[in-house]
Amino acid sequence: MFKDYNGLGSRSYYRREDASSIYSSLEECLHSSPSLTPYIDGTAILSILMKNYSIGNRTLIKGVQRTPWMSYQNEKGLWENLDLPRHGDLRVEPQEASKVLYQHLISELGTFLSNKTTVGVLLSGGMDSRIVAGVLRQLQKSGDYSGDVVAITWGIPESRDVIYAKRIANEFGWSFEHFELNAERLLQNIELSATRGAEYSPIHLHAMEAVSKLEGLEGVLAGSYGDSIGRGEYSGRRYNKLPGILDKHLNHFAFLNKAVENQELINLKHELAAARERFPGRSEAEYREIEMQLHYMRRQLNACMEVIDDNIPLYQMFSSPSTFGYMWSLSKESRTDDVYEHLLKYLPSILSEIPWARTGKIYNSTAEMTIDNNSSLNNRYGEWLRNDLRSEIRRELLDGTLQSLGIFNEKALVYWADNWGGNNEPKADRLDEKVAWLASLSLFCKRYNIKGNNGICFHSGIDYLNLAKAVFHTKIYHSALKFKNR
Repeated sequence: MFKDYNGLGSRSYYRREDASSIYSSLEECLHSSPSLTPYIDGTAILSILMKNYSIGNRTLIKGVQRTPWMSYQNEKGLWENLDLPRHGDLRVEPQEASKVLYQHLISELGTFLSNKTTVGVLLSGGMDSRIVAGVLRQLQKSGDYSGDVVAITWGIPESRDVIYAKRIANEFGWSFEHFELNAERLLQNIELSATRGAEYSPIHLHAMEAVSKLEGLEGVLAGSYGDSIGRGEYSGRRYNKLPGILDKHLNHFAFLNKAVENQELINLKHELAAARERFPGRSEAEYREIEMQLHYMRRQLNACMEVIDDNIPLYQMFSSPSTFGYMWSLSKESRTDDVYEHLLKYLPSILSEIPWARTGKIYNSTAEMTIDNNSSLNNRYGEWLRNDLRSEIRRELLDGTLQSLGIFNEKALVYWADNWGGNNEPKADRLDEKVAWLASLSLFCKRYNIKGNNGICFHSGIDYLNLAKAVFHTKIYHSALKFKNR
C-alpha cells in the first residue's frame, strides 16, 4: 500500500484519527465504522472555498483524515515520517541540468515499466506529458521496453491537446484513445466528486473515470509534476516567487458565514504551521514550494488521479526523490524553461516541432505569432455549467442540504444561485468552479448523511456586507476577464 511513499506523487489513503486501519476510499472507511456520526469539517470547507483543495490531511468529515504525506505506517501501526531533500543553490548550465534530469527520468520510468507489456500514457499538447512520452519512446527504441503503448487524451475534438496528442501517437506508432469532454460527462463528474468525498471541484476530473475502465493496461503514466519539478512553475508562477498560501484566491464570494469563517481560519493557520514544523530550518521560499506540493499538488491534482489508480496502477513521472531532489538542489537561475528546451534534444525531434498547446508556438520561442489556429481550450466547462447544467446546480444549492450544515451564508447561496453567470467565456472561472463544487458537496452530504454544525449559526449584518463586497468584486473580476480575452 505504501509503495513509492517517498515520492511526491504517492497516493494518500484514508484513516480514522482514533484507529490504525487504512482504507483506499472514504466510502470504505465510513462503512467500516457504522457507529461514526459524520459531522462536516468546517475548516476543510473554508480551505476549499479559499484554495479549491483541503489543507493538510483533512477530509470534509471530522475524525476522518488522509494518511500523512511522506510517511508510512510501520509494523506497530505507528507513523514514520521521512525528511525531504533540501533546496540548494547549485548553478549549472541548462545543458547539464537537462542531461542529469533525462538520466533520472530514464531510471524512474525503467523502474515503473519493469515486467509490464502494455502501458498507457496520459498525453496532451502540454510539455510535461510530451516529455514523458518522449522518454518512453526512447526506451522503446533502445529495446529497454519492448511492450505496447496506448496514448490517452481527453478534450473537445478541436483542441490543441487532442490534435497534438494524436499526432504524437501516430508518429510513434502507438494506439490512441480519445475521450471527448461534454456537459454529460461533467454532470457525471459532479456526482463522482460527491461519491469520492467532494474534496475538489468536479471540473478537475475530466475523463478519468473513463480512462480507469480501459482494459488491458498494466499501468498508466502521468506527467502532472513536470511543470513544478522540471520547470519550477506552479500555476504560472515561478517557485521562487510564490505568494503565501493564504495570500490569494480567498473566500471572495462570501459563501461561508463570517463568524464561522473567522473561527475556521484560525484552525487553518494552525494546520499550516503544524505542517511546516515537520520540516524545520527551511527558508520561506522553500516552505512555499513544499506547501504547494504537500497541499495543492497532493490534495487537488494527485487526488483526482486516484480515480484511475483505483483500477490501473498510475505513476507520476518527475516525482521520485532522485528526480525532484536533483531539481531542488539547483539555483533559481538553473530551474528555467531552458531545461526543457535542452531536454527535448534527447527525445524524438517531432516533439520539438509540434507547438506548445498553451501558446500555439514552438516551445520557448520568442515568436509573436502562433503557428496554428487550433483551439487552446481543452473544454468548455464554464459554458456547460452556466447553461446545460444550470438547473441541476441551482437545485443542489437551494434544496436545503447546504443550509442545514449551519456554516454557510444562506443569502449568498440564494444570490449566486440566481445571479451566477456574469462571465460569457467558455472557460470555467473561479465562481464556476465553486458552484460546481457546492453541487458536489450537496450530493456528498445527502449520500453520506453528513451532519451540520451543532451550534446555532447567527447571520449578522456582516454577512450582508460581505455578500455586497463579493458581488462588487465579482463584477470587477468578470470585467477583467472580458478585457483579458478580447
